Amino acid sequence: MKAVPSILIRLLILTALMLSSAVAFAQDTADTELSAVPFMGIRYTGVAEGLFITGVIPNTPAAVANLQPTDIVTAVNGEAIQVETVRQLVWIYDIGTSIDLSLLRDGQALEQSLTLMARPADVFNNPDYPMPLDLASIGLFVGQCGDHLLVIGAVHGSQVAQAGFHLYDEIVEIDGDRVSSIPQADAAVADLGAGDQLSIVIMRGDREMVIETTVEDQRKRRKPRRRPHPRADIQTHYNTDMISLGYGDDFVQVLEINPTHDLYTAGLRAYDVVTKANGEAIGKAGKLFEGESIELTVARADDNLHFDVPSSTAALLMLGQARPAEQDHTQWLGLHEKQVTLGVRYVQLEADSEYFANPEIANGAYIVEVIEGLPAEAAGILEGDIIVAVAGEAVTQELDLRNRIYFHEPGEVVSLDVLRGGELMQVEVTLRVAK
Repeated sequence: MKAVPSILIRLLILTALMLSSAVAFAQDTADTELSAVPFMGIRYTGVAEGLFITGVIPNTPAAVANLQPTDIVTAVNGEAIQVETVRQLVWIYDIGTSIDLSLLRDGQALEQSLTLMARPADVFNNPDYPMPLDLASIGLFVGQCGDHLLVIGAVHGSQVAQAGFHLYDEIVEIDGDRVSSIPQADAAVADLGAGDQLSIVIMRGDREMVIETTVEDQRKRRKPRRRPHPRADIQTHYNTDMISLGYGDDFVQVLEINPTHDLYTAGLRAYDVVTKANGEAIGKAGKLFEGESIELTVARADDNLHFDVPSSTAALLMLGQARPAEQDHTQWLGLHEKQVTLGVRYVQLEADSEYFANPEIANGAYIVEVIEGLPAEAAGILEGDIIVAVAGEAVTQELDLRNRIYFHEPGEVVSLDVLRGGELMQVEVTLRVAK
């Protein structure tokens, strides 16, 4: 693989981390009860020709009709379809209605009919309708730059993380299928299950290599215990789509952290408490820019741990000591390019969280603040709303609201499944970069 310029690498990480899939369904009104929603049973993403199917959910109309990953739905009942016209062309039909789909399969046109079913009440956690895998759900994160599909990360401790990938390896083939885009790669693993063997051909420089691994479904990972609570004496905060920190007089606590962040790579996790840097109290962080790395002393549960982190993260440690700043509108540290934002603060809910008013909802992000002038406010999101899914993808502990939003691009119109007052509704929001 030819070298990819560094500016393109930054762009691919920040604007093309992952093309999102969606779950195709139809409904009459925006606030229809979840169980009454007509449902086809495909995951898809938009391409020029229509809807590119990245996965087919078993036991659904799409499976009965033998739709396949990599099929492209070009029309519904003779009308051309795009992601932005799904509402007008699919969401107008009743449960039990038969619709005719025009498809492209390996470049050949064909017609197929299917009969819409009622969407399962718990589509993301119902064992009768297992959601197809994609690269993210097996723990491998990729970015796209032109026709290059590049590895940019993996879930820590997973089989795929230990398989031998290097940063910016180019994926060219998955289980015998040639791939050059994220949707193609997602479709290539959609029919696999946990325990299956997975073979991926990569280019590392000019060298072609085959990497073998065993499939794990990272969505089924559960933490063995509840997360600890943030410390009560936090005085100021720093929040971005990558990391959330709380600052006290003698500590910095990690409240949330994206797996692609430098501190996560170094070993820090949510709710770690940083108490010392290079052996000195955290308040003396002004000296931390010296040298290439910083040794952090971290309290985690009953242990004191030590991690070496890049000195470029010193600004994060100094921030709480320097000024109590509002960080939702800026990326002044210069550690990352500007990223898309929704413009909310939220609590990621666990199944037994006190915030749940609806016991049938197993995942979601409880909105505690809507930031003025950002996309969520413009879309009508309210404090107290619970965002259940982004573009049909469930908001979970493993892939929370920050991660789901981070996968989208500036200017993209994204549908949010929102629980408000016990009723589920769809809200469309236009994302933009934080300024």
